Amino acid sequence: MEKAPPEKEIDLLSGKETFLKIKVKDVMNARPRTIRPDTTIKGTMQRLRQQIEDCLPVVDKDEKLVGVVTESDILYALYVPPRQGTVGSAMVRRAMKQFARNAGELMTKNPISVTPDMSIQETLSIMAEHKHRHLPVVEKNKLVGLISLREIIGLYAMIK
Repeated sequence: MEKAPPEKEIDLLSGKETFLKIKVKDVMNARPRTIRPDTTIKGTMQRLRQQIEDCLPVVDKDEKLVGVVTESDILYALYVPPRQGTVGSAMVRRAMKQFARNAGELMTKNPISVTPDMSIQETLSIMAEHKHRHLPVVEKNKLVGLISLREIIGLYAMIK
């Protein structure tokens, strides 16, 4: 395998460093679809089916982020697990999703979020640590966007 000339390696490295310094606000979807806590489960599923992203921020009437519903939440609402002898807090939360009547009962409350001025490096770090592919973007407690790994990958592909 041929080794790239040193100047090419430097260009590639500086491109990646530049990429990682880009701000969330320059990549995020500034107008994500949202739902309210009182949105029915059926309505939530319909909204998820109408979009590419598998995440819906849940906001109150003041656009304050109160939760997030993902396809995984829907999975736990539909799936009836076999009986198991051990019960942990995560298992209880999943089981409760089966009885949810609306997005407010189904959602993950107090989701991890980022701010518009955070870097892509910080965002990727949070995504990796918490195993999330989407993060709500919040400023002054209000939802201002949604950033996804897909958008970050798309940006990296354009830069590279």
